[in-house]
Amino acid sequence: MQAFIKSGLLFIKFDPILDGTGMTERCNILITGGTSGLGLELVKLFLSKGYFVVTTGRRVIEMTGSGGRFKSYQVDFADLYQTAEIFKEICKISDFDYVVYNAGILSPPEFIRTKNGYEYTYQVNFLAHLLANEIIIQNHDPVRPLRIAAVISMAYRVAAPEFKPAGSPSGYKAWKAYSDSKLYLALMCLHYSAKFADRQIQLFSFDPGIFGSKLYRTQSGIFRMIYQVGVRILRKPVKPAVALSEILTGSDVNNGAVYDVRKRIRRIPEPELSYSETFWDNAMEELTQILK
Repeated sequence: MQAFIKSGLLFIKFDPILDGTGMTERCNILITGGTSGLGLELVKLFLSKGYFVVTTGRRVIEMTGSGGRFKSYQVDFADLYQTAEIFKEICKISDFDYVVYNAGILSPPEFIRTKNGYEYTYQVNFLAHLLANEIIIQNHDPVRPLRIAAVISMAYRVAAPEFKPAGSPSGYKAWKAYSDSKLYLALMCLHYSAKFADRQIQLFSFDPGIFGSKLYRTQSGIFRMIYQVGVRILRKPVKPAVALSEILTGSDVNNGAVYDVRKRIRRIPEPELSYSETFWDNAMEELTQILK
């Protein structure tokens, strides 16, 4: 691994690991939300490149022709204890070179509280990934390079977070819940990139732009109909999957950055330090009991 500064930004270059034939040794990748849309395209893409792929989703899927290089786990991010149990099980079996946090929902039209007591979007899009991230890093070999990407949305650009989840139906707005959750996920990558700057761990976030997906599953009425039509007419998730895979496995990554589908680095709005420190302290305090 080589680290260098260019235009005031930190870049890290990973040296390839080769076996005796000159081919890259076994590489493991974990993809959350890998059962449809962008996540499924990433699963197919990395399997085609010879990777050993682990995915999580609301259902278990099979990938024919994977030659034993694929494993699927069923997990519901609306249940943090189940999420912790599954990711601990995964980490007992595999240590990863790459991780993609892709699972997510478009906020439901009405306020929903999870069994853990949190607003649904906040937990599924952000808090469950924060929990998974802690488990993965805690169980990761400290001398082994690890690169993590979080799939966000262009909605993060208009987020105006209060740095706390909506606590009641009266304060709930679906679009705000969604955009805030995506910004929290981007800030998670920025936060952890600084936290583990002395280790071979990198995190960045990825804005895939607009493409056809099945995010409409949490919607109803006319909004659901619009999204169902959009899946048919919008571009397929192949292009963002390719772009993300190239950034993820490339030699140069700006640690903590937000990339778009054209591989450009985008601006990330950062909160005041006092807000940031309190937010992460509170979030980790919420997860301490579950992590035990």
